[in-house]
Amino acid sequence: LGSLIHHWQISKGEEFTKLISYLKTLGLARYVEVREIGGGELEIMVDRFPVKSANKQKDMVSLKDVGFGVSQVLPVLTALIAAVPGQIVYIEQPELHLHPRAQAALAEPIADAAKRGVRVIIETHSELLLLGIQTLIAEKYLPDDIVKLYWFDLNPNGSAKVTGAEPDENGAYGDWPEDFSDISLKAQNRYLDAAE
Repeated sequence: LGSLIHHWQISKGEEFTKLISYLKTLGLARYVEVREIGGGELEIMVDRFPVKSANKQKDMVSLKDVGFGVSQVLPVLTALIAAVPGQIVYIEQPELHLHPRAQAALAEPIADAAKRGVRVIIETHSELLLLGIQTLIAEKYLPDDIVKLYWFDLNPNGSAKVTGAEPDENGAYGDWPEDFSDISLKAQNRYLDAAE
């Protein structure tokens, strides 16, 4: 990871600019850089100031010293940028340790890779990520015909049932897992009932 980002940084390529742009879009960091720390070792550094900070000076800290969200999503973003058309990028639960804002914004880098012809397969439980993808389809940023949704249910006999759906031109999936969105709605209703 560090050597690839370092290569992009030295070559001042579009990949490095895109990586920084995505980190800002997700609200995670204003800047990233890789430093040589001797003996051929590299250290990934990120700007610790918030993305919307008025302070224009960089205050770089080691990736090891920032929240898990940045360290978890940096390899995801790097893989999406580095992938070539036809290549498969499998991402398992990219929403882990991410703020809800970042979960929704993660749809954009995923869409950009898919539009380039990268085959992106995501395993997620994030309604916000799915809503972000639906929104990009509705906004005509992402073609609906390159997106598929599959969900897995456990049959009473222990086998898995796989159901698929394709979004329409407005990003609506039609058939949807029965309890996927209902859980947050029921939890909110239960809270509102209790608060009254």
